[in-house]
Amino acid sequence: PLVSSLNGIRVGFISAQGSLTAVTDLLQRHDKPYFEDGDKLFASLQRSIDFEAVDFSYNPGEPVLHDITLSIKRGKTTALVGSSGAGKTTLADLLPRFYDPTQGRVLIDGVDLRELKINSLRHKMAIVSQDTFIFDTTVRENVMYGVEGASDEDIYEATRMANALGFVLELPMGFETVLGDRGVRLSGGQRQRIAIARALLRNPEILILDEATSALDSVTESLIQESLEKLSKGRTVIAIAHRLSTIANADKVVVLEKGRIVEQGSYQTLIEKRGSLWKYHQMQHA
Repeated sequence: PLVSSLNGIRVGFISAQGSLTAVTDLLQRHDKPYFEDGDKLFASLQRSIDFEAVDFSYNPGEPVLHDITLSIKRGKTTALVGSSGAGKTTLADLLPRFYDPTQGRVLIDGVDLRELKINSLRHKMAIVSQDTFIFDTTVRENVMYGVEGASDEDIYEATRMANALGFVLELPMGFETVLGDRGVRLSGGQRQRIAIARALLRNPEILILDEATSALDSVTESLIQESLEKLSKGRTVIAIAHRLSTIANADKVVVLEKGRIVEQGSYQTLIEKRGSLWKYHQMQHA
């Protein structure tokens, strides 16, 4: 029995070796790029977010964004439109400093993002994307993710405003229901509404919506669009749009093609111009 047990331990060590190597690689710091943190606290957005002649490449010599010059005004909704691979998500990812520009600057109220403390900047932001990560824990803890000290009333109200309260109360244990790995208990639309409740509870100043309704049926999309309108009210919103119907009321529409801005203006003005946005409009209504 002793030899058998030792052999079992040896097999266990060999099985764990691959995982141990992966964890060790993840924890290594010397072979990864780290952003230098700024030293200024970001308090709040007062005027605008400005991109000044921004270029960006994931790999040297393969630019994804070219000469992006764009102003996003406080309290307004700016929609990014373009085909897959046009650079919409990459442009939005520069705002929370997931990446830094290869050339040019991104400014908030005239201050380069690289001068700001990253955590103080991200604390004022929320992102709702088409891929919502749900943790294997309760509804309550999933909604509270990233927010400390939220009251039951705050959680309830955020869930209600996200049009999620109805299905949450129908779950076996309501807010205490464990949602399973990656939210297996929920549909895609329900996961999205949990993400919106999470963002509402966070109460961000700057909101990034990354094709948040692209994979949903029309009834669910309508529910979520209503929730997103509540979430967007009074905030500075950057909306990456797949369906043009979701951004018809945006204050500014920016059309990207192959990493360049080809036109920008109000939705109606660009449609009347019969340029790139009009072509996308025609394709979606054909």
